[in-house]
Amino acid sequence: MPHDTDGSLVTNADAIEVSGITLPGATPDGIAARLLNLDASRGVIATIIHIGPGAEIPAHFHRNGAEAHYVLEGDLVDAGRSLGPGTYLTHRAGIVHGPHGSVAGCKVLTIQGAGTGADGFDFHLAGSGADEPLPPAVAAAAAPKPATPPDMTKRAKESDDRPETERLRPTDDNPTNPTTG
Repeated sequence: MPHDTDGSLVTNADAIEVSGITLPGATPDGIAARLLNLDASRGVIATIIHIGPGAEIPAHFHRNGAEAHYVLEGDLVDAGRSLGPGTYLTHRAGIVHGPHGSVAGCKVLTIQGAGTGADGFDFHLAGSGADEPLPPAVAAAAAPKPATPPDMTKRAKESDDRPETERLRPTDDNPTNPTTG
């Protein structure tokens, strides 16, 4: 059972029941989900999607935020590409992706950056008229800018203003990462 500790949601995913979900255009009875978090106020939206053998979720997009998938087991077929366990893919808001399917069945951890819209779950079929994705120029402008990774070769200046804080130092086995060792 999930519980909230200081704004964090903590749960045992295996204890959450898998239930069928209905998505427009998806194979009836072929898609199920373990709903880990559907409350955006507690963090990202997270589900483990189960796609049965031969089942398919049609090409679609999400207006409210980006979506990421991590294949846990089985074979995820995404837009004709077969992706195995350990594969990660992501789509920013407004980008049509899919169809998603599976030959032998799969489980995929799905993370969404935003919750539901005013009219329900943020799932819009591609080519459905009024729910067309954002024009490419608008989608590109709305897309988050990539973060610049920190330069691990630079070291922070030593300071005595926080003597209670232990200064981490590089280790012999990994001189660029002071947190390992």
